Amino acid sequence: MIRNELKTQKKKLIIVALTAVFALPVPALADNANFTFYGKVNVDVESVKSDKVATPATTATSMNRLQSNASRFGFKGSEDLGDGLHAIYQFEAQIDSVNDKNAKVPFNGIRNSHIGLKGSFGTVFAGNWDTPYKLVHNKIELFDNTTVFSAIQLVGVTGNGKNFNTRQNNAIQYWTPNINGLTVQGSYALDSAKTATVNKTALSLSGAYENDMLYAGLGYESRADQTTTTKSDSAMRLLGAFKFPNGQVGVMMENMTIANGVATTAKQRNMELAVTYKMGSSNLGAFLAKNGTYNDVANTGAKQLSLRYGYNFSKRSELYAAYTSLSNDSAANYGFYTGSAAGSKQTGLGLGMIHSF
Repeated sequence: MIRNELKTQKKKLIIVALTAVFALPVPALADNANFTFYGKVNVDVESVKSDKVATPATTATSMNRLQSNASRFGFKGSEDLGDGLHAIYQFEAQIDSVNDKNAKVPFNGIRNSHIGLKGSFGTVFAGNWDTPYKLVHNKIELFDNTTVFSAIQLVGVTGNGKNFNTRQNNAIQYWTPNINGLTVQGSYALDSAKTATVNKTALSLSGAYENDMLYAGLGYESRADQTTTTKSDSAMRLLGAFKFPNGQVGVMMENMTIANGVATTAKQRNMELAVTYKMGSSNLGAFLAKNGTYNDVANTGAKQLSLRYGYNFSKRSELYAAYTSLSNDSAANYGFYTGSAAGSKQTGLGLGMIHSF
């Protein structure tokens, strides 16, 4: 009896202690007044289809599912070091909020995380972060680079599967301060698995100018030893967005070059047109993306049309509906449907909700 009572008292003390800790304000826990805990939950129920699959006997041509679209949480903060200099940090984790397919471990990826310094000279940091090439496209991206409806199913992707919409680890980045609307970003990713003959480094650069009516951006990325040793793959994109009251029209064009061999390269051109418009609590969006032929091989292109409607209950909560149709040429196999075959047409229809905190 006495032992049981002691155990009960210990449990009560632990509960009281934990309650006291979690009742403290976040700054007290972090011992830092510039600490922020944040996150986003993005889940939709969707129906996706593909009219062609590689193994018809075992692969379904349609399915209904719940998707956790890069739901995440993280914390970030800074410390004033004096003379306008700040130490900055951020850690962000991706979480699967709809199933336990990852062996009952909720986390399924590390997102933008870094440590660095910020001052009048700009910002310099090291960690795992989106490349400037990827970030410069975000101005016209409608789906946060996450869902099957996003333009990144095509733009930034080549016919041989190279993807330039990436977050680079082992990266050192520098961002200039905003100078009358002009900003420049640069990233250099190191190869922690370098060998005597292969060193897969990546250089990514962007420049952007923005004012009340216009956005213009240029991105460039070069990746050494990616496809062919001693050669580099590269991509360049140019964006423009004309802003009008409650909306904008944006366009992007990109050229991509892949080193298929020491003396041979393959080229591809992609393009996108995106439109957004807000009406009170509602917002509308649409884009059309098109990939050109890869290496001048016939029937290796694709096109995608996506539509989006969102209703904002508040600044933090949005209900959205979306539709996408992605059509491959007969020799192309882009898209979001696992097991699709060359020449497939893939469609998706979804209803979802986003809450940010």
